[in-house]
Amino acid sequence: MNQPKYCLEIWGRDYDRIKDTCILAEELGYYGYFYGESLTNLDLDCWTVLSTLIPITKTIKLGPVITYINPDYRSLALLAKQSITFQDISYGRLEFRTGAGAKSKYSVSWWDPYGIDYPEPQKRIAIFEEGLSLFRKYIGRNFLVNFDKNDIQSPKAQKEIDRSDEHSNAIYHDGKYFRATGAEMEKSVPDIPITIAANGTKMMRIAARFADIWESSYLTPMEFSAKNRKFEEMSKQENSNKDSKTRGNPNSSPKRSIELDVIIANSNKELQDQKKVLAVERGPKAYRQVLQKGLVGTPKEIQSKISAYIKLGIDQFFLAFQDPLDPKSMELFMKSVKGVK
Repeated sequence: MNQPKYCLEIWGRDYDRIKDTCILAEELGYYGYFYGESLTNLDLDCWTVLSTLIPITKTIKLGPVITYINPDYRSLALLAKQSITFQDISYGRLEFRTGAGAKSKYSVSWWDPYGIDYPEPQKRIAIFEEGLSLFRKYIGRNFLVNFDKNDIQSPKAQKEIDRSDEHSNAIYHDGKYFRATGAEMEKSVPDIPITIAANGTKMMRIAARFADIWESSYLTPMEFSAKNRKFEEMSKQENSNKDSKTRGNPNSSPKRSIELDVIIANSNKELQDQKKVLAVERGPKAYRQVLQKGLVGTPKEIQSKISAYIKLGIDQFFLAFQDPLDPKSMELFMKSVKGVK
């Protein structure tokens, strides 16, 4: 069994701390360092910050916590060019992480002040599926999705989509939400791996088709086990489909990642103090969720919880520390899981 990978979920506006934390994360052996993308004052600009981390690190993977595929938010072609450029100048260290977004009750308040529409779930998923298919063409991973005939906007659409398979990097696409009429991009030298965050059935099916890494969020080991069995069936269905034009990922089943909150302390007293801070900062509902489904405990307890997930097939942990820029917690966690398989 391979050694599990540990990644950090980072947010905040203190650039000096962000930079220093990334350097420390690499020194401690973390696999990935992922920064939040938001127009709100919670974060700085995601891709600008990430690009400055390339020359000060050597091995750690970099990328957005989640980057949005939404034509009202950003040009998909621009996002693809940013990703290709980032992958080349970082010598293959970009991990492209994406998903359909959080529930509307949370996200509308983040998007609406900036004049950006945040569609309801069904439409968001439809936009995401079509956009991800086109994004893969832009970055040179040219597998097509089965579009519903009702989503094709012109009689020439399917013919144009099929032209993308010709021996040229010209891209043609005429869908419901995205278009490309001969767009050309240079493929990055290393492929860009794609992580898809997916908890619901429709998104899990998209992840089974397209993802290199499928990421679930905030699940206990028992909850993950049940969801993983469901995902395994979806992956088998995708891999049994022999028509390359309807398969997004002809490789083996995607790797498994899980997003978890983390509170770690050397003693029970320190742990109780951190829990009190969490209760004040996040409120009772979030507090209960973190305690029930997070990695909360002393080093020995964290080690035991990590082992339980690994036995169920988790390849990668995506970790949100109570203070994402706290070097003490980062170091203590890596000491706790050293040698765990």
